[in-house]
Amino acid sequence: MGIDWRERSEEIWTVPNLVTVARLPLFLLLVATLNTLWQYPVFALIVVTDGLDGWLARRLDQATELGAVLDPAFDKLIALLLVAVLFPRTDLAVEYLALFFLRDGFILLLGLSTPLLAMESEDIKASFFGKAVTNVQFVSMVAMLVSHTAATQVSMFLVGFLSAVAVADYVVYAGRVMTVRGFFESRRAAVGVYVVVFLLFGLLVRLLLVTQLRSTLDLFL
Repeated sequence: MGIDWRERSEEIWTVPNLVTVARLPLFLLLVATLNTLWQYPVFALIVVTDGLDGWLARRLDQATELGAVLDPAFDKLIALLLVAVLFPRTDLAVEYLALFFLRDGFILLLGLSTPLLAMESEDIKASFFGKAVTNVQFVSMVAMLVSHTAATQVSMFLVGFLSAVAVADYVVYAGRVMTVRGFFESRRAAVGVYVVVFLLFGLLVRLLLVTQLRSTLDLFL
Protein backbone atom coordinates (compact mmCIF):
# COMPACT_ATOMS: atom_id res chain seq x y z
CA MET A 1 0.00 0.00 0.00
CA GLY A 2 1.60 3.26 -1.17
CA ILE A 3 1.86 6.51 0.74
CA ASP A 4 -0.49 9.28 -0.31
CA TRP A 5 2.10 12.05 -0.55
CA ARG A 6 -0.51 14.65 -1.49
CA GLU A 7 -2.39 13.95 1.72
CA ARG A 8 0.86 14.00 3.67
CA SER A 9 1.87 17.35 2.17
CA GLU A 10 -1.51 18.81 3.12
CA GLU A 11 -0.82 17.80 6.72
CA ILE A 12 2.59 19.47 6.63
CA TRP A 13 1.82 22.72 4.83
CA THR A 14 -1.01 23.89 7.03
CA VAL A 15 -1.46 27.49 8.14
CA PRO A 16 -0.86 26.67 11.84
CA ASN A 17 2.36 24.78 11.04
CA LEU A 18 3.62 27.67 8.91
CA VAL A 19 2.91 30.09 11.76
CA THR A 20 4.79 27.79 14.14
CA VAL A 21 7.85 27.59 11.90
CA ALA A 22 7.70 31.36 11.27
CA ARG A 23 8.93 31.89 14.83
CA LEU A 24 12.44 30.89 13.76
CA PRO A 25 12.93 33.63 11.12
CA LEU A 26 11.24 36.06 13.52
CA PHE A 27 13.86 35.15 16.11
CA LEU A 28 16.63 35.85 13.58
CA LEU A 29 14.97 39.19 12.86
CA LEU A 30 14.96 39.93 16.60
CA VAL A 31 18.69 39.26 16.76
CA ALA A 32 19.21 41.65 13.85
CA THR A 33 17.13 44.39 15.50
CA LEU A 34 18.45 44.13 19.08
CA ASN A 35 19.23 47.49 20.70
CA THR A 36 16.85 49.26 18.32
CA LEU A 37 13.19 50.17 18.73
CA TRP A 38 12.30 47.40 16.26
CA GLN A 39 13.19 44.75 18.84
CA TYR A 40 9.93 45.39 20.69
CA PRO A 41 7.41 44.78 17.86
CA VAL A 42 9.45 41.80 16.65
CA PHE A 43 9.44 40.29 20.15
CA ALA A 44 5.69 40.95 20.34
CA LEU A 45 5.20 39.07 17.06
CA ILE A 46 7.08 36.08 18.44
CA VAL A 47 4.83 36.09 21.49
CA VAL A 48 1.66 36.41 19.38
CA THR A 49 2.61 33.52 17.10
CA ASP A 50 3.20 31.37 20.19
CA GLY A 51 -0.55 31.24 20.80
CA LEU A 52 -1.78 31.99 17.30
CA ASP A 53 -0.79 28.63 15.81
CA GLY A 54 -2.87 26.67 18.31
CA TRP A 55 -5.85 28.98 17.86
CA LEU A 56 -5.66 28.67 14.06
CA ALA A 57 -5.42 24.89 14.29
CA ARG A 58 -8.71 24.82 16.19
CA ARG A 59 -10.37 27.58 14.18
CA LEU A 60 -9.46 26.15 10.77
CA ASP A 61 -9.81 22.54 11.88
CA GLN A 62 -6.20 21.90 10.84
CA ALA A 63 -4.92 20.12 13.93
CA THR A 64 -2.40 17.45 12.85
CA GLU A 65 -0.04 15.01 14.53
CA LEU A 66 2.89 16.96 13.10
CA GLY A 67 1.53 20.19 14.53
CA ALA A 68 1.11 18.60 17.95
CA VAL A 69 4.84 17.80 17.87
CA LEU A 70 6.08 20.99 16.19
CA ASP A 71 4.34 23.46 18.50
CA PRO A 72 5.85 22.34 21.84
CA ALA A 73 9.20 21.62 20.15
CA PHE A 74 9.38 25.17 18.78
CA ASP A 75 8.17 26.54 22.13
CA LYS A 76 11.22 25.01 23.81
CA LEU A 77 13.61 25.91 20.99
CA ILE A 78 12.54 29.56 20.77
CA ALA A 79 12.56 29.96 24.57
CA LEU A 80 16.09 28.56 24.67
CA LEU A 81 17.27 30.80 21.84
CA LEU A 82 15.62 33.90 23.33
CA VAL A 83 17.21 33.35 26.72
CA ALA A 84 20.60 32.65 25.10
CA VAL A 85 20.45 36.00 23.30
CA LEU A 86 18.71 38.15 25.94
CA PHE A 87 20.26 36.88 29.18
CA PRO A 88 23.73 38.35 28.47
CA ARG A 89 22.05 41.80 28.46
CA THR A 90 21.72 41.46 32.24
CA ASP A 91 24.54 41.45 34.77
CA LEU A 92 23.45 38.18 36.36
CA ALA A 93 25.60 35.09 36.81
CA VAL A 94 24.92 32.26 34.39
CA GLU A 95 23.76 30.05 37.28
CA TYR A 96 20.44 31.91 37.25
CA LEU A 97 19.55 29.98 34.12
CA ALA A 98 19.10 26.91 36.33
CA LEU A 99 16.01 28.61 37.77
CA PHE A 100 14.57 29.44 34.36
CA PHE A 101 14.84 25.85 33.15
CA LEU A 102 14.14 24.15 36.51
CA ARG A 103 10.78 22.71 35.52
CA ASP A 104 11.79 21.58 32.04
CA GLY A 105 15.04 20.13 33.36
CA PHE A 106 13.20 18.07 35.95
CA ILE A 107 10.65 16.85 33.41
CA LEU A 108 13.52 15.85 31.12
CA LEU A 109 15.16 14.02 34.02
CA LEU A 110 11.98 12.10 34.74
CA GLY A 111 11.47 11.39 31.06
CA LEU A 112 14.96 9.91 30.77
CA SER A 113 14.53 7.81 33.91
CA THR A 114 10.98 6.77 33.04
CA PRO A 115 10.40 6.97 29.26
CA LEU A 116 6.68 6.28 29.69
CA LEU A 117 6.26 9.64 31.44
CA ALA A 118 7.91 11.49 28.57
CA MET A 119 4.78 10.79 26.54
CA GLU A 120 2.68 12.67 29.09
CA SER A 121 5.08 15.45 30.12
CA GLU A 122 2.83 18.19 28.70
CA ASP A 123 0.29 17.56 31.48
CA ILE A 124 2.32 19.53 34.01
CA LYS A 125 2.42 22.51 31.68
CA ALA A 126 -1.36 22.37 31.30
CA SER A 127 -1.83 22.54 35.07
CA PHE A 128 -2.39 25.81 36.93
CA PHE A 129 1.17 25.96 38.26
CA GLY A 130 2.59 24.84 34.93
CA LYS A 131 0.85 27.75 33.18
CA ALA A 132 2.00 30.10 35.93
CA VAL A 133 5.62 29.07 35.30
CA THR A 134 5.22 29.72 31.58
CA ASN A 135 3.72 33.18 32.20
CA VAL A 136 6.46 34.24 34.62
CA GLN A 137 9.10 32.91 32.21
CA PHE A 138 7.61 35.33 29.68
CA VAL A 139 7.84 38.18 32.20
CA SER A 140 11.49 37.37 32.86
CA MET A 141 12.24 37.42 29.12
CA VAL A 142 10.60 40.85 28.84
CA ALA A 143 12.81 42.01 31.72
CA MET A 144 15.84 40.68 29.85
CA LEU A 145 14.71 42.44 26.67
CA VAL A 146 14.63 45.82 28.41
CA SER A 147 17.90 44.99 30.21
CA HIS A 148 16.36 45.37 33.68
CA THR A 149 18.67 43.26 35.83
CA ALA A 150 16.75 43.55 39.12
CA ALA A 151 13.41 42.61 37.50
CA THR A 152 15.07 39.67 35.76
CA GLN A 153 16.62 38.56 39.04
CA VAL A 154 13.33 38.61 40.95
CA SER A 155 11.30 37.04 38.15
CA MET A 156 13.89 34.26 37.77
CA PHE A 157 13.49 33.30 41.42
CA LEU A 158 9.70 33.48 41.09
CA VAL A 159 10.01 31.10 38.13
CA GLY A 160 12.11 28.81 40.33
CA PHE A 161 9.58 28.88 43.19
CA LEU A 162 6.59 28.18 40.94
CA SER A 163 8.59 25.49 39.14
CA ALA A 164 9.24 23.75 42.46
CA VAL A 165 5.49 23.77 43.22
CA ALA A 166 4.66 22.60 39.69
CA VAL A 167 7.22 19.81 39.89
CA ALA A 168 5.88 18.70 43.28
CA ASP A 169 2.44 18.50 41.67
CA TYR A 170 3.95 16.52 38.81
CA VAL A 171 5.61 14.13 41.27
CA VAL A 172 2.18 13.23 42.63
CA TYR A 173 0.84 12.88 39.09
CA ALA A 174 3.78 10.70 38.06
CA GLY A 175 3.24 8.46 41.07
CA ARG A 176 -0.41 8.04 40.16
CA VAL A 177 0.38 7.23 36.52
CA MET A 178 3.09 4.71 37.36
CA THR A 179 0.87 3.02 39.94
CA VAL A 180 -2.02 2.68 37.51
CA ARG A 181 0.35 1.29 34.88
CA GLY A 182 1.56 -1.34 37.34
CA PHE A 183 5.15 -0.15 37.74
CA PHE A 184 4.70 0.28 41.50
CA GLU A 185 2.57 -1.66 43.96
CA SER A 186 1.27 1.48 45.66
CA ARG A 187 1.02 5.16 44.90
CA ARG A 188 2.92 5.95 48.09
CA ALA A 189 5.93 3.96 46.87
CA ALA A 190 5.82 5.63 43.47
CA VAL A 191 5.55 9.13 44.92
CA GLY A 192 8.37 8.30 47.34
CA VAL A 193 10.71 7.43 44.49
CA TYR A 194 9.98 10.63 42.61
CA VAL A 195 10.21 12.74 45.77
CA VAL A 196 13.75 11.46 46.23
CA VAL A 197 14.57 12.39 42.63
CA PHE A 198 13.01 15.82 43.20
CA LEU A 199 15.01 16.43 46.39
CA LEU A 200 18.27 15.44 44.72
CA PHE A 201 17.51 17.77 41.84
CA GLY A 202 16.58 20.56 44.26
CA LEU A 203 19.83 20.06 46.17
CA LEU A 204 21.79 20.49 42.96
CA VAL A 205 19.96 23.73 42.15
CA ARG A 206 20.50 25.01 45.69
CA LEU A 207 24.23 24.36 45.47
CA LEU A 208 24.35 26.27 42.21
CA LEU A 209 22.35 29.24 43.42
CA VAL A 210 23.06 29.78 47.12
CA THR A 211 25.10 32.93 46.41
CA GLN A 212 22.57 34.26 43.90
CA LEU A 213 19.71 33.74 46.38
CA ARG A 214 21.48 35.90 48.95
CA SER A 215 22.05 38.71 46.46
CA THR A 216 18.37 38.62 45.44
CA LEU A 217 17.20 38.78 49.05
CA ASP A 218 19.43 41.83 49.50
CA LEU A 219 17.13 43.68 47.09
CA PHE A 220 14.36 43.53 49.69
CA LEU A 221 16.44 43.99 52.85
